[in-house]
Amino acid sequence: MPVSSVVVEIEDGAEETLLGELARVPCATVFGIKNSQIVTVIEGDDANAIKDTILTLSALGGVTGVFPVYSGEE
Repeated sequence: MPVSSVVVEIEDGAEETLLGELARVPCATVFGIKNSQIVTVIEGDDANAIKDTILTLSALGGVTGVFPVYSGEE
């Protein structure tokens, strides 16, 4: 199963709202938040599922960018 770790950059003050939004994304798990960056791990059935989830995260209000850190197979 493909897995990818990403840093979700967010606007100042958007932390609480975005943590709630991220909790509703089925294949994304939040592992930490610091300085307007949320470390998130995404799992999917294939690379397209990972890509689609990154696009979903990018479209959330208050997100300024989603930056992959690691991708691999679990």
